Amino acid sequence: MIETARGTVHEWQRDHMGHINVRAYLEFFEQAAWQTYAALGLTASLLRSGAVHLAAVQQNVSYQKELYPGDTIAVRTGVLELREKVVRFRHELYNTETGEVASTCEFTVVCLDPQARKSQAFPPVVAERARTMMIGEA
Repeated sequence: MIETARGTVHEWQRDHMGHINVRAYLEFFEQAAWQTYAALGLTASLLRSGAVHLAAVQQNVSYQKELYPGDTIAVRTGVLELREKVVRFRHELYNTETGEVASTCEFTVVCLDPQARKSQAFPPVVAERARTMMIGEA
């Protein structure tokens, strides 16, 4: 797995029960997703060019440990599955002080042809890079 995000939990992310809320976890995973796309060759400039678009079609999130303001976190990511038009990857958000995994998120993403508005095969470089990032199922 590669590191795809790093940050700190802030006071404003705390909910009325004292730990960070669901939105904060998803923000960390969102940051990690864009770093993952770039590592796969789906860079911001490629996406802005209109050659390909992406659609996140499913996210499955699990929560294992609470995080609190002041905790430092990182996200590591690996590819679980690659098909011609679909990639599925797993994020692990962990507390950098304790090493404990606080949450995991599996993303399923489809490559889209923006003109035809339907799925298309990933560019060859993306498939090649995804294969180098493959991990086993947890």
